[in-house]
Amino acid sequence: MSKDNFSHDPMHPAVADKTPNGFSPHYLAAKKTIDDRALNHHVWETLRLALAQTAGPGPLKILDVGAGIGTMLERVVERRMLTGPAVYVVSDSDPGQLSAARQELSQWAQKRGEALSWSGEHQCRLRTADADVAVVLDLASAEELADRSDTLGSFDLLIAHAVLDLVDFPSVLPRLLRRLKASGLAYLTCNFDGDTVFLPEWDGDQEIIRQYHGSMDARLTGASRTGRRLLAFLQRPGLKLLAAGSSDWVIHPRNAGYATDETFFLHALIETVERALAKKNSPPPGLAAWARLRHRQVAAGELSLLARHLDLVARRQGPLP
Repeated sequence: MSKDNFSHDPMHPAVADKTPNGFSPHYLAAKKTIDDRALNHHVWETLRLALAQTAGPGPLKILDVGAGIGTMLERVVERRMLTGPAVYVVSDSDPGQLSAARQELSQWAQKRGEALSWSGEHQCRLRTADADVAVVLDLASAEELADRSDTLGSFDLLIAHAVLDLVDFPSVLPRLLRRLKASGLAYLTCNFDGDTVFLPEWDGDQEIIRQYHGSMDARLTGASRTGRRLLAFLQRPGLKLLAAGSSDWVIHPRNAGYATDETFFLHALIETVERALAKKNSPPPGLAAWARLRHRQVAAGELSLLARHLDLVARRQGPLP
């Protein structure tokens, strides 16, 4: 594929800036299988066991912040995290994402043979062999959700997947956590933590990546080190950190090529790093040559990527400061 196919696709903050139009639904769909591999198994299992202990007599209530096209809902169903009745709020600040989520969830359910019926533009019911889920598509930012009171009340589980490096989490996250029940859980995943590696190495890599991470921090202080900052944050009073572990993206060629979604992802990553740094008054030397080389390596099935992330799960134990 030509890199021109990816020139308008905004990316996850580990690889690109947030734009006013939100993320590309195509990108989020492509990223699902990459995240599936990356998500930390120990943290997931800790959440699964803790959630089973948390569930009360009523429906399990889940708030998914910055949920994009709803891939985390798909994942918790596919992995049988949900059993019994549940209410699942798919929230995002971009109406285009919620429109894409409606289409994505409908196609996903049809492919799996699950019963999904829409009762309006933003509400549906998903029935599986294990669960009966009322799904709500909610147009709201993390900041709005943090301060809003609504009819759903408090939640059993807060999910924030690949989103906390886009917000001022020391300010927003405590307010979101106050929306949890007294023993509610927070599952915070794919938090970028300051390390991106392209292989084979190139002489200009270090400076290009240093400046790219710097562009993240210029947008939001500490964004490139969100994972480690969250690790410390979740050990404050009122919270108990239950598990933490790496959820690194690792992409490498197999049989001199990649899966279609990985090809898209790698081209998009290179394109957006180049675009972000080209805006600087003094772009790093050799930026255009670096991008051309990396695109050629993807086309030839020669490029590997490592990007460091952390997954964390914590329980609310009482009043939060």
